[in-house]
Amino acid sequence: MTIVLSPEMQAKVEQIPDFAQRLERFINDQYTVEQWRTHQLKSVRTEQDARMGLAYRDGHWGAIGELPSGFDFGRFTEELREARIRETAAL
Repeated sequence: MTIVLSPEMQAKVEQIPDFAQRLERFINDQYTVEQWRTHQLKSVRTEQDARMGLAYRDGHWGAIGELPSGFDFGRFTEELREARIRETAAL
């Protein structure tokens, strides 16, 4: 990754001796926070789905109780498939 700075910003950066390390640490921290958020969203989604009578284990969803009337399992699996595709493609 290349970062292009204006000449005046370059002069300011040269005054900070450990700028590269600070920038790298900031980027890593942001990545860690984003991973944590993603994990939290998955946990919330799992808890909501569990109330509907679904469970997630070892990468598979299964019914553990009574599903709501009108529940479209085909649409549910299609949405999960699309979510995995988006996650894999990092979109």
